[in-house]
Amino acid sequence: MQDHSFTIYDASAGSGKTFTLVKEYLKKLLLSQNEGYYAHLLAITFTNKAVAEMKERIIDNLIVFAASEAVTSPSSMLLQLANETGLSIVELNRRASKIL
Repeated sequence: MQDHSFTIYDASAGSGKTFTLVKEYLKKLLLSQNEGYYAHLLAITFTNKAVAEMKERIIDNLIVFAASEAVTSPSSMLLQLANETGLSIVELNRRASKIL
């Protein structure tokens, strides 16, 4: 069995594809030791509007994660990423700051 370096999400409208893509993109960014890792990631969707929404959500989440209050009052996305990555909120906060 071959290990693929890509994942395809195929789902109907309104099923949470953008949320999932944003979460997976953030997970890859935050798990990397290279703060410029975003330059090695590619997320493809079908419309410019969807691309703009994904980009906005990724940047907005990074800003929220990097804020000092994120440590004491983490967002639900930050909590999910901490759970899925095994990284602490403090470490995710530090990494988000470096990425920004």
